[in-house]
Amino acid sequence: MTTKLAEDRARKLQHTGVPLPFDVEFRSATSHPRAVESTAHVELAPFRVAPNREFFRCPPSVAIGAVENALLDAAGLPAWATDHQHFVKHGDRIAITMRAGDLFVVLSYPHLMARQADPIDIWQAHSNGDSLELMGSATPGHVAGFSDGDPGGEADPVPYVDRAGTTPNGSINGRERLMPGERLLWLRPVANGESCALAMFEMQNHCQVISRTWNLKLTPHGHPLILNIPSIEELPPCAVRAVRGAMRMAFPRRWAPRSPDPTEGWTPVASDPPPPEYWLRQLEPPTRRRGDRI
Repeated sequence: MTTKLAEDRARKLQHTGVPLPFDVEFRSATSHPRAVESTAHVELAPFRVAPNREFFRCPPSVAIGAVENALLDAAGLPAWATDHQHFVKHGDRIAITMRAGDLFVVLSYPHLMARQADPIDIWQAHSNGDSLELMGSATPGHVAGFSDGDPGGEADPVPYVDRAGTTPNGSINGRERLMPGERLLWLRPVANGESCALAMFEMQNHCQVISRTWNLKLTPHGHPLILNIPSIEELPPCAVRAVRGAMRMAFPRRWAPRSPDPTEGWTPVASDPPPPEYWLRQLEPPTRRRGDRI
């Protein structure tokens, strides 16, 4: 676990007591790094090089599998399921791990006097281990959405995860934007849809949403399955109940219109795309980084 780029972390480890040489074989972002690390270590315990060392000798596929399992177990929906919503603010970089079939409902207030929110979109995860990144920005021009037809909404804002631009990021299969005041309801139906595990995020600033996959699925016609193409015809009963309850929640503290009109004083979206290092700060030159944890 590190707040640095994987290559920076590997380079630093060469000057410590690492008993074996190694290459960077796998990268993943998570908002629960310590839980993921400890969970992976439990699965890798049979491969520990010494009882008192947190190093393991195993094939790369075994290590990668342990981390992938840990992401699902320690950074998935149960890690976010609380009795309150999670607020997404400027500067937040939230990474969650999804299971195939997880559903997301976007709730939006159409105007300041609206008495309840409206569900305006349904998203679905199509593979185990897909990630959803929620990245807050106080600048409306920084965010863009594919389904909104925004300029740049089809582009990957962070196509590479190294400074040299040689290590591709996970395949982007969704880019959307959320506006201040909108809520994102995350649902996982169980028991044939009669009950749901759920978590909620509320936007306090503009939010860039990126979905990534390492196991791209295709439609029957051969097109990529993207985030806002659900495979279900209708929401299961538990999801309907959860959405109805969320629609009746109190009006949010902050709000902006879905389609901001500059003539009314609103700053337009998708007008000022930032560089990749804005979204992934680890791409900044090391001399500019502060507060890194090794």
